[in-house]
Amino acid sequence: MSHAEFEDAGSEPGLLVWRIENFSAVPYPKKDYGMFYTGDSYIVLYTKKVHGKFSWDIHFWLGKETSQDEAGAAAILSVELDDSLGGAPVQHREVQEHESQLFLSHFPAGVRYLAGGVASGFTRVDPDAVEKRLFQVKGKRNVRVRQVSLDVSAMNKGDCFILDVGKDIYVYTGQKSKRTERLKAISAANQIRDQDHAGRAKVHIIDAFSTQGEVAEFFEQLGSGSADDVADEKDGGDDTEFERNQEAVVTLYKVSDESGEMTLSKVGVKPLHHNLLDSSDLGAQDCFILDTVTSGIFVWIGRQCTKQEKVEAMKRAEKFLASHNYPAWTKVQRIVEGAEPSAFKQYFKGWREAADQVGLGRVYTLEQIAASMPEPDFDPSCLHAGKLRLLAKHCGHAFGFMPDDGSGEVQVWRVQDFELAPVEPRAHGFFFGGDSYVVKYSYRKDNRDKYILYFWQGQDSTQDEKAASALHAVRLDNELHGKAVQVRVTQGNEPRHFLRIFKGKMIIFMGGKASGFRNLKDHDTYDVDGTRLFHVEGTCPDDVRAVQVPEVAASLNSDDVFVLETPGTTYLWIGASAIDEEKEFGANAAALVSPDNEAVTVAEGQEPEEFWAALGGRADYQKSHANETPALGPRLFHCFISAWGKLRVEEIDDYRQQDLDGDDIMVLDSGDEVYVWVGAKSSPEEQQQSLKMAEEYLKTDPSERSHDRNLIITVKQGDEPQSFTSLFASWDPALWESLPSYEELKLKVAAANALIED
Repeated sequence: MSHAEFEDAGSEPGLLVWRIENFSAVPYPKKDYGMFYTGDSYIVLYTKKVHGKFSWDIHFWLGKETSQDEAGAAAILSVELDDSLGGAPVQHREVQEHESQLFLSHFPAGVRYLAGGVASGFTRVDPDAVEKRLFQVKGKRNVRVRQVSLDVSAMNKGDCFILDVGKDIYVYTGQKSKRTERLKAISAANQIRDQDHAGRAKVHIIDAFSTQGEVAEFFEQLGSGSADDVADEKDGGDDTEFERNQEAVVTLYKVSDESGEMTLSKVGVKPLHHNLLDSSDLGAQDCFILDTVTSGIFVWIGRQCTKQEKVEAMKRAEKFLASHNYPAWTKVQRIVEGAEPSAFKQYFKGWREAADQVGLGRVYTLEQIAASMPEPDFDPSCLHAGKLRLLAKHCGHAFGFMPDDGSGEVQVWRVQDFELAPVEPRAHGFFFGGDSYVVKYSYRKDNRDKYILYFWQGQDSTQDEKAASALHAVRLDNELHGKAVQVRVTQGNEPRHFLRIFKGKMIIFMGGKASGFRNLKDHDTYDVDGTRLFHVEGTCPDDVRAVQVPEVAASLNSDDVFVLETPGTTYLWIGASAIDEEKEFGANAAALVSPDNEAVTVAEGQEPEEFWAALGGRADYQKSHANETPALGPRLFHCFISAWGKLRVEEIDDYRQQDLDGDDIMVLDSGDEVYVWVGAKSSPEEQQQSLKMAEEYLKTDPSERSHDRNLIITVKQGDEPQSFTSLFASWDPALWESLPSYEELKLKVAAANALIED
């Protein structure tokens, strides 16, 4: 090992911090973790152990006033630490006041910036010294504590502030600050008390419950102003200070020394394909830089690249920032081949996943698939290769969303003239692409009545009808006192549970009310020549559906089964790659869509001329289903509306249940479905805009999935379905009740004050 300072580093889970002193990495005292001097550079190592396997994140942190030499030493020593851990860690370049959320999450009480540094000969804070300091607490989840000018002009109503006057520390909570921000501010004040004053200072909380005298005392100690002089929330500064051009193009560059000197060359723009990384069975021989435009820079290191390329890639990334006029604090991550995070993979089509994973839009293990089956005695060993292929092709979206076996009570309405028109039971399961519907599903579980409100939107339904379906779902939920799970369903993206409700008797017709449908065989279908083509999909008799598609040869696919109904004959067309279960489902669907005719089975390649004539002649069609979407692991995002009315979305790395913020709206993206989690204390405005938040989030998603067709499931805090909770490493149903309230934390502060002698 090159540096003794890193000996045994990363061998145990947890956090380690080093400060750069005289070009060496010096261990930082644990009691000072979270305090960073603006004139210094640091290395932070976070070690995780999951299922017996270690993973590491290395952050090199650069203070605003650190020297170029110290910054360079931090980068070089980070590479040495990386090498000592086998080259597996993800490296992150962090710049003061622009740290990643992952970095901030390592310091639960927040990070605090102190003036000075090693080179300037700083001295530790004297616990008995009286130097008034005002700190702004910034951030909705992970906080930064920065010193601001000692004046009321530095304050605003949207943030919390800490006034340190020596033996007394005041926490001023802005009128527009939220509960979680106030909790974080109190925690930060406690840290200042313990780190700077050896635990001998009293903490006073100034909020809406404080007396006029207590408020006046705060401003007297501050030395200026009054509560009336505190500026509005907008004056606190937006958390997002720099927004890259949304119209710029995601671009991939190669870093190589193959020519004898280090070069940077552009190799592709979005849409990107995995093959561009030039990987082989032994690994790639080059490094790449991915400019994501809005989410920073990724430096990708091939397994077979040279040591020089590894070192040069990060240097190239910094030069890249300068040449493209990006701020010096733009996020830069270094990742290695074979350990790419979802945040990187989402930019590539055709991503090759490990063989032991089954991609159904997201990563599922066989155990998860078995757990999602409604039959309690389901045996996962029956999932042979053909069955797994069938699941991946036809199981429906939101594979894990299976609250029951689909045997509950069903009510269906069609949106008609912006109102809900009941659909009679005999027509349940018949949907039209030109319409939108609302489906109310009621069932009992754990001795409680539960409800799911699906609003199904046909691909040719008008925007007004789609909007009306969403509004009616909200209205019905309100009538149920907010107890329902709301699910936005777009045609072709039906959840597996939704399919099972209709017991294999689901047909999606083309046309609809708005398109002037005609009655044919008691169905509201639109047909002019007596010829209809249906694509049959399903994994079991209970989730089979037949979807009407254009009656042309191009609609066929060798991987599937189709029903072609003509005035004289009904054909059951079996694609060459279809498996036995699909042939059986096709026969059942043929009897449903064409009950007056016995279907004639036709194998691909043996079609009579009448078959092709009904489709308008022979033509090319697809031969298989190409899975172009990478199987992404679940990701959690914090969504909120800024003081400027803008939607802000920030990802939470290594998320836990405790990261769900009851003051706000969270988005949990499994890759296959998007859950909108509504915090109990979120504002009425945010609750009303929760669906819009999810839609806006999807618009920012760089992956190639269809953003306007993703499944959106809205759940409420305290009433989360199992499919949601299963996406967390652990889930405690009693957590919400066990978390300390703001009032309880104030009492703890008062109790701690009582132990301090005046």
